[in-house]
Amino acid sequence: MRAIRSFDKRKQALSKKAAVLGVLAAAIAVAYGGSTWWAGSQVKSRYDTAFDELPKQTALVRVVERNYDRGFLGAVSTVTLEIGCAPDATAAAQKPAAGEEADKDADEEPEEEADAAPAKPLRFTIRDTIHHGPLAGGTLAAATIDSELVLDAKTQADAKKLFGEAKPLSAHTKVAFSGAFTSDLTVAPAKLAEEGKGQMTWQGAQLRMDVNAARTQVRYDLTMPGFDLNDTRTGLTMKMGKLTAKADMDSSAGWFLATGKTEGRLDTLEFAAPKGLGASAGDDDTPRKPLPTVLLQGIDLVGGASIKDGLYASEGTLKGAGKIGATKIDKFELTSGARRIHAAGYKKLADAWIQSSAANGCGKGGSKASQAAMSALADQLAPDLKAMAKYGPEAGIDKMLVEIDGKRAELSYSVSMAGVTDEDLQSPGTALLLKRGVLKANARLPMQWLEKLAETGAESGQTPPPETVALLVTQGEQSGFVKRDGDDVTAQVEFSDGNLKVNGKPLGGLGK
Repeated sequence: MRAIRSFDKRKQALSKKAAVLGVLAAAIAVAYGGSTWWAGSQVKSRYDTAFDELPKQTALVRVVERNYDRGFLGAVSTVTLEIGCAPDATAAAQKPAAGEEADKDADEEPEEEADAAPAKPLRFTIRDTIHHGPLAGGTLAAATIDSELVLDAKTQADAKKLFGEAKPLSAHTKVAFSGAFTSDLTVAPAKLAEEGKGQMTWQGAQLRMDVNAARTQVRYDLTMPGFDLNDTRTGLTMKMGKLTAKADMDSSAGWFLATGKTEGRLDTLEFAAPKGLGASAGDDDTPRKPLPTVLLQGIDLVGGASIKDGLYASEGTLKGAGKIGATKIDKFELTSGARRIHAAGYKKLADAWIQSSAANGCGKGGSKASQAAMSALADQLAPDLKAMAKYGPEAGIDKMLVEIDGKRAELSYSVSMAGVTDEDLQSPGTALLLKRGVLKANARLPMQWLEKLAETGAESGQTPPPETVALLVTQGEQSGFVKRDGDDVTAQVEFSDGNLKVNGKPLGGLGK
């Protein structure tokens, strides 16, 4: 009996444990199901928001068709986008203004448009296969998304000629529970060769992009292994080595005012045109002058932008080395920048511009309606553009430098507005520019280079001989237009306060 009672107790204990485990399992199942439902809702909500905002950002992108088929464990989103001028915008831009037809003589021939109509919009469809979390695709995430292009039979056949059996474009995205996501995008390698015409080889591209939940901060890493092109008919060749780029950007103030840092490097870029350039190169018996091979190496790009006290500033530097024909370029460098750009005013101008069909080239540029639309947009933006002048905006090339055999040529220029008052803003735009506009430019060039260029050009009759060039430089120096600084020729130009100066000497007042 005692053994029986002991057995019953153990049985009851096991029953209680089983009940507890059952309740726990049910709770886990309910929690997982709730998490999956929540993840699915969050993903769909973000899709809706993103595609609702897209057409508001530019006149050139539209959502033509959308479908979101949601299940419990996943969903499939299919969206068709159209890029280019909308048919209604094109028609509106081409439609005669009110009363325009009435002003035309009945027998008058219609005016021939100078510009061609806009290109037909490009349409493509993207399909996203979505797996809901919390265990999505075998990983802990709110969702994972696999994206691909959906191609019709004809386009798929054309793509197969380039990409073979590989998918032309694919992406894998992991969505965190916070709403942030990481996307890995791959463009497949492509190759196209036609006998007697040439060959193109593209080694593909990979992009990793990290975006925060608010979609205001983006970090990306891009790699493009290389690209080769040769045209048998013209002899033109271009070879691009490995390109890498990375950026850490903040778009809180809008994409046109994105701040942060960008870095890039291109190993090599080679360009050759042994038969010269021209639309009819190789099509007739007209001789084309061969162009020297251009080889650029170790090309680095560094850029940055910031906003302080409501003013936007940006700067970018491109530098490297290379060869042009047999001439070795020890160093080249280009630095450009912009400063004191009123951020709020610039954003307003940029938004109005990209949302304008006329500004994006929709409609025939020569039509009266298109011209009227552009004129109306310019009138609309003029007050905001003038208001930005109060902040002293400046932009230009801070330094352009080329160094060969220890000698260097340099060029720089900047345009800006200075000292603009509220009273000045009442003046017409041209008067404001003449009164408060500032232009500064500096140039330095080795005399030896001028003589060499003259020698080369004189052989083809395109430039005077070196001795004539030397005489012209001497006359320019005597007139004050240039200066000699050792072996270099220099010049400085400045326009400010309505006056033009060359090498510090005024040439009279302008705009007074």
